[in-house]
Amino acid sequence: MASPYQTAAAPPIALIIPVYNAYDCLPALLASVRKLDPPPTQVLLVEDASSDARVRPALQQYIQAQQLDWTLLLHNQNMGFVVSVNAAMQRVSAHSSDHCLLLNQDTVCERALLAKLGRALQLVPDVATITPFSNNGEIVSLPQVCQNNPAPADIELMASACAAAGPPQYPELPTAVGFCMLISRAALSRLGYFDAQRFGHGYGEENDYSCRARAAGMRNILCDDAYVAHIGNQSFADLAMQPNAQALQRVLELWPDYLQRVQQFISADPLRARRDVIIGHYQALTAGN
Repeated sequence: MASPYQTAAAPPIALIIPVYNAYDCLPALLASVRKLDPPPTQVLLVEDASSDARVRPALQQYIQAQQLDWTLLLHNQNMGFVVSVNAAMQRVSAHSSDHCLLLNQDTVCERALLAKLGRALQLVPDVATITPFSNNGEIVSLPQVCQNNPAPADIELMASACAAAGPPQYPELPTAVGFCMLISRAALSRLGYFDAQRFGHGYGEENDYSCRARAAGMRNILCDDAYVAHIGNQSFADLAMQPNAQALQRVLELWPDYLQRVQQFISADPLRARRDVIIGHYQALTAGN
């Protein structure tokens, strides 16, 4: 059955997945990517010299066995998240006019994700970034905001609940959240890429990018009918690359009002009503299955 979100002129979206270790996360992620409907225009996997020797051959074997037209970029030394993603986005931009969807490897996508993100691109002007709901997505977490909620047993049921909550409103966010972050082609053209010099291996780069977008008059929005499950902090766990005060300080040096805007958003909790409706629908759907 064709997706109700799909149109003849769906925006082209390239999918970029930086990979570092987290071997056990790969099967669920890759299976969900293969089920995306419509599929991405291109898939780029950036294998960033994982210390787990199983990761690289697993990706190579999967692509070959499934006969997938995916691009696997291999680093001989670990370059870090930001450099890896920037290289992939630059490659996409050099050969296409695609939007770029950055997806962590410890995520699982709903089938209609790209259709829903594409519709948001079509309906909302001046979009820079788009983030979906998640169980573990900081300010876009549900049911409890800013908590690592358990991933739902059935991701497609949760995605259906998000869609059943009513027409998407695409509320504005103070920042995109990096577990699943679409960057529009317009933003790439106007703002360029992540600041690799300042943000190194990761954490803070998406916040800085969102602030740059806001300063340029562009929007960071929530796709409030879309859902991606997120385990969280798997790829960088063994490097101790967790969000920390230093990462926040680097953002605040550039954008002194950033933390205040995020705190105001959390206090106002403008997504609460939508979250409540979604959870109500999800409970009804699970009760009927």
